Amino acid sequence: MENNRLLLIINPVSGKNKAKEYANGIIERFENAGYEVNTIFTLKEKNAYKIVIESGHNADIIVCVGGDGTLKETVGGVMDSGINKPIGYIPMGSTNDFARSVGIPRDDVFAAVDNIIEGKPYPVDIGRFENEKFIYVAAFGNFTAISYNTSQKLKNALGHSAYYIPAVKDFFRMKPYHAKIVADDEVFEGDYFYGATSNSYSIGGMPVLYNIGVKFDDGMHELVLIKMFKNPKQMAQIISAMLRRDARDNDMIIYRHAKTIKFVFDKPTPFTLDGEFGGDRLVASTSTLKHAVKIILKEDFNLHSK
Repeated sequence: MENNRLLLIINPVSGKNKAKEYANGIIERFENAGYEVNTIFTLKEKNAYKIVIESGHNADIIVCVGGDGTLKETVGGVMDSGINKPIGYIPMGSTNDFARSVGIPRDDVFAAVDNIIEGKPYPVDIGRFENEKFIYVAAFGNFTAISYNTSQKLKNALGHSAYYIPAVKDFFRMKPYHAKIVADDEVFEGDYFYGATSNSYSIGGMPVLYNIGVKFDDGMHELVLIKMFKNPKQMAQIISAMLRRDARDNDMIIYRHAKTIKFVFDKPTPFTLDGEFGGDRLVASTSTLKHAVKIILKEDFNLHSK
């Protein structure tokens, strides 16, 4: 890339506390590629959002190292500051659903660095949830609280496996969530096990949205509603369909592409935004911000929509 001032934001506790250990290697690789690197570590009182607001205007490219939450903060800072700088992402979180979806290497830090060095910016849609933004999912229902209730200490120790422990406990407390959902002009109402608006192939590591034509720059998000099952057989069919990456023909699962989605509940219902708590809502409205940011990728993922 011609512009070489790079702001590198590192969440030191990500990657099972190994992000800080990789820092020197990441910096060296960028510098060898001709970048002038300004590295800032996130702190409790100085997260990625604040760093972008304070220092992003001095950079040509902004790169964040961390999980989905770090990426969400970085994107929010870029959008709210109006600096419109390309964003590079080095995933070191527990799940990394967004990276999985757009082809960013998740298991090799330096491959992710090369992805940025050799890549170019592509426009990506971002979701709006009331007054907040989300990268790839806003969801309600069973198991959604696991992502923000699981302790950082446990995630550092076990990685993605840390979510399985509370999932077993939540399994015995599953319940239906009654909701009315308006996706553009189409209305759904019923009892749901899970519901989400997303821009991703996978959610929580599960390939929920493969094979339904997900694109990341089409100005639409995908609505997924899983009806509350009535018996173990129905539950098994749902899980099996998702694991096969082919749930389109299962009448317990509803998929739609929509620009705006509104959720209305009988009682306050908790949401998760990119794995973080999004508040208890009686009514929640979401919309798609088309081409809101540019993410640096090695290839045009829009040619490979699934």
